[in-house]
Amino acid sequence: MLGADGGETVPPLAALCNGAAGTVLELDEGHRFAAGHPAIHVLPALLADAEIGYGDSDAFVRSFVAGYEVAVRTARAVGTLESGYHPHGVWGAVGGAAAVARSRGLDPETTRSAMAIAANYAQHTRFEAATEGATVRNVYAGMSNLAALVAVDQAEAGFGGLENGVARHLESAADGVDEAALSAGLGERWELEHGYFKIHAACRYTHPTLDAIAALPDGLDAAAVESVRVETYPAAARLTESRPQNQLQAKFSIPFAVATALLRGETGPTAFVDEAITSEAIALAERVTVAVDDEIAARAPEQRGARVIVETANERFSREVVAPRGGEHDPFDEGRLESKFRELVAPVIGADRAGHALGERQGAGAAARALYARPALTPRRSVLRRPPRPIRFCPRRASPGYGNTTHTTVGASGRRVSRVARRRRGPQARTGSGRGRTGGRRRRIGGTRGRRRRERRCVRRRQGVNTRD
Repeated sequence: MLGADGGETVPPLAALCNGAAGTVLELDEGHRFAAGHPAIHVLPALLADAEIGYGDSDAFVRSFVAGYEVAVRTARAVGTLESGYHPHGVWGAVGGAAAVARSRGLDPETTRSAMAIAANYAQHTRFEAATEGATVRNVYAGMSNLAALVAVDQAEAGFGGLENGVARHLESAADGVDEAALSAGLGERWELEHGYFKIHAACRYTHPTLDAIAALPDGLDAAAVESVRVETYPAAARLTESRPQNQLQAKFSIPFAVATALLRGETGPTAFVDEAITSEAIALAERVTVAVDDEIAARAPEQRGARVIVETANERFSREVVAPRGGEHDPFDEGRLESKFRELVAPVIGADRAGHALGERQGAGAAARALYARPALTPRRSVLRRPPRPIRFCPRRASPGYGNTTHTTVGASGRRVSRVARRRRGPQARTGSGRGRTGGRRRRIGGTRGRRRRERRCVRRRQGVNTRD
């Protein structure tokens, strides 16, 4: 698990945890036509799978691009979700499954099955979880990554998905699915080029408002502000809670975002922590009103803008932003993205390793190698993908009055386990053999040491020597 001291677990849980961790700060990449965050639905699952497979960096990048394209195209096909849905966790697992299947080199038919199975695991998310501060929302993307890995494992094991399963499973979350959008311009238009990056640690819907606040004159005294009016598009105008109860709810509140930006002069992660929800911030947030502007609404989703009008006792300021920074209309330069990386990563893995990752970023795997450098995070093979070990049966001489029954199962570790249960026959059957309730001995098959030990026992039995060792 990224950034966790000694954190190591099986790939599906690692994907879940990293997906949640990549969501909680509200600084993850996004795509305006997907109305969500494709990368965080693809990258954690792909990282977990590529780590155990020791894949090369070029294949990793190709797999990520494939998964990103599938995620965005699926979101485009679904279109506007039914009222109340949160986009996280709905279509993302399809992209994650495509990326993992590409990384494993699966054939087209198995890949289609994996994507259809992943669509079957779409979550019935609620946008109110974010606006009401229910932190289960922070796990939506993580669960999507977990589902992506499970779906690929199932497809690889022979499970089949519904014919046209992506559209059929997701149509209940939207008013129809435009299947043509799944392949429109495939190979010509790359959705990866149309994403955006965030520097405000809050919902993207708040960003044009926060960009407008940043454009106000320097030295504006927050205490002197009598009222703030925000005019924006309908989706953003829903974020009107002025008294957030926790960090998540604060990130989905335009009134609080305006208040903390005016009071602190910055909108990074610390501006939205629980400690930032002070009585002073609440008082200022309650002087903020939010309304829909028809002109701004008509430009969405191509341009999602906002107009902010701030009034004090003596002055009135008005600022308008056509589209938030970080996207196609106003992209960040490379230096700003590097500084964001250092600000977020250096406190977790150290400045030296963060700088090393940036210094070798021309090698696509450098960042991942730097993040996983500490010994506690050494890659290990997945128990879900470990191939079954060969089963060796050791012949056992049957003593008079005994019968041998061999059972072969797959243990929790993924290894095959053979258990020989010796059962008495006749009137002495209930007396037991002194070897536990089952009268048998449990053996784990696999490994050089265990194999040699069993071979020695076979030789001893043939020689009539006691085999207890």
